[in-house]
Amino acid sequence: MSVLLALALGQTIVPTADLPSASEDPCTAFPVRTSQPKSRPSVWTTDELVGITDIGAPVGTPNQSVFDVSPDGRQIAFIVHRANPAANAYCLKLLVAPITGEGPAIEVARGGEFIRDDFPLRGFTAILAGWPKTHAPQWSPDGKKIAFLRREDGTTQVWLAGPSGRTEAVQSSHLPDDVDAFAWSEDGSGLVLSTRPSIRLAAEAIASEGKRGFLFDDRFAPQAANRPIPTGSAAPQYRWVSLRDGSSRPATEEEAALLVPPRGAGVPENVLGFQAGRDGYSAWLEPDFPARILSPNRLVLRAPDGRREVCDSARCDGLRSLFWSSSERALFMVQRTGWADSQTALLRWDIGDSAPKEVLLSDDVFVGCAANANELICGREGATRPRRLIAIDMRTGRERVIHDPNPHLANIRYGFVQRFQLRLANGVESFADLVLPPDHRSGEQHPLIVVQYRSRGFLRGGTGDEVPIQPLAARGFAVLSFDRPDFPPEAYLATSEAELRTLSDDAWADRGQVQSALEMAVQHAIGTGAVDSARMGISGFSDGGSTVQFALINSDLFKAASMGSCCEDLYAFALAAGPQFTDYLRDMGYRYFEPDAETFWQPMSLILNVDQVDVPLLIQAADSEYEGGLDVVETFSHNDKAIELYVFPGESHVKWQPAHRRAMYERVTEWFEFWLMNRANCDPSRKPQYARWRAMEGAPAAQQLLCSAALSADP
Repeated sequence: MSVLLALALGQTIVPTADLPSASEDPCTAFPVRTSQPKSRPSVWTTDELVGITDIGAPVGTPNQSVFDVSPDGRQIAFIVHRANPAANAYCLKLLVAPITGEGPAIEVARGGEFIRDDFPLRGFTAILAGWPKTHAPQWSPDGKKIAFLRREDGTTQVWLAGPSGRTEAVQSSHLPDDVDAFAWSEDGSGLVLSTRPSIRLAAEAIASEGKRGFLFDDRFAPQAANRPIPTGSAAPQYRWVSLRDGSSRPATEEEAALLVPPRGAGVPENVLGFQAGRDGYSAWLEPDFPARILSPNRLVLRAPDGRREVCDSARCDGLRSLFWSSSERALFMVQRTGWADSQTALLRWDIGDSAPKEVLLSDDVFVGCAANANELICGREGATRPRRLIAIDMRTGRERVIHDPNPHLANIRYGFVQRFQLRLANGVESFADLVLPPDHRSGEQHPLIVVQYRSRGFLRGGTGDEVPIQPLAARGFAVLSFDRPDFPPEAYLATSEAELRTLSDDAWADRGQVQSALEMAVQHAIGTGAVDSARMGISGFSDGGSTVQFALINSDLFKAASMGSCCEDLYAFALAAGPQFTDYLRDMGYRYFEPDAETFWQPMSLILNVDQVDVPLLIQAADSEYEGGLDVVETFSHNDKAIELYVFPGESHVKWQPAHRRAMYERVTEWFEFWLMNRANCDPSRKPQYARWRAMEGAPAAQQLLCSAALSADP
């Protein structure tokens, strides 16, 4: 068990048991097909959606490059993962494909545990995430081996595989701490590895402290763990591992530079995306207003003689990533642009030109990009197209597909997607995508489900991936994928997180702005004539859950609701997260346990507005977060309101386990069908569920319910 996972597990005083781990290889459920058999077009099901093969991490999460090109430039190596809900595990494969895209990918290695990313949070050193840790496999200098990260028995180490796939992968590092990153030595005789031993040492010190009891202090977050959590930064340490005998030693400064190249003199400390290029050139992004936390950035190009050139053109606004061509003196850039930054542009700046040129503009999202000669290789996904690995010629913008990990979806039917552009009274922009059923006919009206709070890339399950957009459309719903507006204009003057809220006279200005945009989006959807305004539901997770709360209190648009995390309210929200979080919230202007707290919370609190909220509410929460909503659940239950809470074990904020993903998809679909369509899944296993729901206030009577088709093949 990893140190991070151990931190999330507490001792219990009640009997518990773990289900046995699946002994079967999770990949055997997905046989490899050399050709796609012809079949009639099918529609999306929850099984199809949960079983998509992915390359890299979801849109909106840290996403590094996930591939490496062989030294001879002819092959590309990358890792794919596919969820297997029956095994509650992931099929993980290291693949090698022709860089031309002409020919099938070869499986080089498979197996290992899902490697979760982690991140620092409010002083805590490392919190486990629900998305994968992405790190590109790397070819050896001679092209005979591929190194990659693999997790076995609770430890992440570097493994080696041959590019032919004819030999078994072997473990090459055996360090006491998880490996975060690695690089080949220039001669290929060893690897330079990055680890964070201070996390393990801090956890061991806390375990020792437990002999005398833990002081309840700022290191506690009760909903995450029943013991202190390591705090402070965790500086990486670098080691060199020999591939001849497996020995290791601290890396030299020159070896460590293979992982963290020096920036050189004259580069500010606060730069983003520093990239060293050919012939002594370099480029980076730096803030226009360093004191502001939401400052726009400017592009800086530095010549070999130290001269700086700043791109003042609007063409350089919204840049996200920089890449130097390996074959030409040109800088490639990925840019967020267009209405509410809903589009992606790829730019090219040839040294000597006055400004960058636009190579490509698209509503699609490009992730995990890296340059290869004069091409930019990326994962590309669109509203109705899951991610594929593609190469784009950065002279012409022409694209070619290197690998499509989901050829089995070629015949699937998507719902029609229409985008609405929204502008608020203060000039802030937003947008939303309306998805109609694949068989929608003019004049038909459908119940509507709002999914949020970002609508970028493949329309999958909203932020948190909990509400299945295309399967809902296939079952007769109209789905509004809502992208929330950014902060009010005054927030961009903030120099601290506290000022993001306190610069406005209205403590709930951001929530009110989101509500205004949401109402505009809903009215656009109703205006198409395809939405039944009397049958509308809303779902949300994280910030989207707060949007659900505010909407239920401040509008009467919705007749059913679902939340993936709950709730931002008076009592449990702050207490469950611990004293450090409570202080953080107070600094941001929230009121807790003060005489005026109820006045402050009136526009937002489900507890204070329990009498006026009559919308049935489903909550599907992680076991690391559900305690933060228990005050709301108890208040609503005590007042006979329709509410139901499910708790998923071993989960983080973003839920990652395949069985849980499918369960969430199915339950939220059944919830909205029950309340908005008078439908019920008549599988015998669902009888207890519908008995509870039918007993809730406002539920349809048993004789009003129609049996619905099964949601998946294996409930």
